[in-house]
Amino acid sequence: MKGGFPQKTPKKRKNNFLYMHKKNFKTPNSLRSSLLIRRTELICLEFDIKGICVLRRISRAELLREARISMKEDLDRLQILHNSLASEKNLNKPLLKTMNEKDKQRLLQFFRGSLQSRDIRQVDPAFSAKPALWVRHNAILVSLEQIRAVILYNKLFLFDPDNPKVQRAVKIISERLGKIVERDIDMTSMPYEFCALEGILVNVCMSLEKDFASLEPTILENLDDLPTRLTSRQLEELRSFKQRLSQFSARSQDVQRVLQEVLEEDENMINMYLTEKKFHPKQFRNPVEHDEIEILSESYLQVVDHLTNRAELLDNAIDDTEDLVTIRLDTIRNRILFVELTLNIIALAFGAGSLVVGMFGMNLGIPVFKEEFSSQSYFFLCVLIILGSVISLYWWLFFWCKEKGLYST
Repeated sequence: MKGGFPQKTPKKRKNNFLYMHKKNFKTPNSLRSSLLIRRTELICLEFDIKGICVLRRISRAELLREARISMKEDLDRLQILHNSLASEKNLNKPLLKTMNEKDKQRLLQFFRGSLQSRDIRQVDPAFSAKPALWVRHNAILVSLEQIRAVILYNKLFLFDPDNPKVQRAVKIISERLGKIVERDIDMTSMPYEFCALEGILVNVCMSLEKDFASLEPTILENLDDLPTRLTSRQLEELRSFKQRLSQFSARSQDVQRVLQEVLEEDENMINMYLTEKKFHPKQFRNPVEHDEIEILSESYLQVVDHLTNRAELLDNAIDDTEDLVTIRLDTIRNRILFVELTLNIIALAFGAGSLVVGMFGMNLGIPVFKEEFSSQSYFFLCVLIILGSVISLYWWLFFWCKEKGLYST
């Protein structure tokens, strides 16, 4: 205390570094923007009508906008319907309540069948998606064998370009799209969307054939050597091959299921004619007139069916070999049991000789132990008789087991 006035106790300051760090810390704008780009933009390869591809960053909104361009006529009709409804008296009611049931069902069916933002998750590499081929009014979404694509009437968006399987597919798709001639109004050539889909299916089938071609010879070689040389290493290799074959069968069955689902839905096959709906919106195709896409899907379904059947036959061959190995192991186990039984019988024979020796070793008054019978000739005679009996019994059991095949390999 100075001058009679109390001094204030100085407040304890916080750690300057932590205080300034908490006060001035802010998320950098570059980090925020990079995280936002990761969430909203996708990296893809965009193929034009001539098969030329360019690397592009595209957001979901831009992708939806690209898809809706092909449905401009339908959107115009919906806009006219909306304007006519808005001019009525019931403006304070929701739009669906002012529509009749028929128009309401058409509107709901249109929006359900159009490409939605949630559909893009099927082709987004950040999400795990099951193999599928979805058909919308304005687009075709493909997710097969790590190939994820959105097909429009004049463009193809191929996602995850850093994937090696996608990079191998680029050349095949470019060649297929490069064969398209300038289409006229008569639509005499194959539509763009079918050529793009064919390029994807060709790549998928080639990938499956390549994997199966590398797997089948090694499995057959292992199956040929396994019955003659049964080792733990070969059994482990067989287990590994069977696991790889099961994975291949699952992949081929997924592609088979997707193509079968397409062929079972006539409406989906009709909606896959995107170019026709773009240039001839007023023409309605017969529900059973979809020969082009049906033949295209069936041709590649036959390839996948053939690979699936071969994989099933190979899997059955592995099962048969495993059954054969099990039978051989059971046979060896039975032989070991027979040999063990034979050894027990031999032990019993030697035990019989030991019984005789034990009887002579008892401290009892036996006439043989008298002095007139105590010569060495009696001793050697008893030993020879016992050993001869045991050896004869042993050799008899040995030849009997050999005759029965217990010692055969």
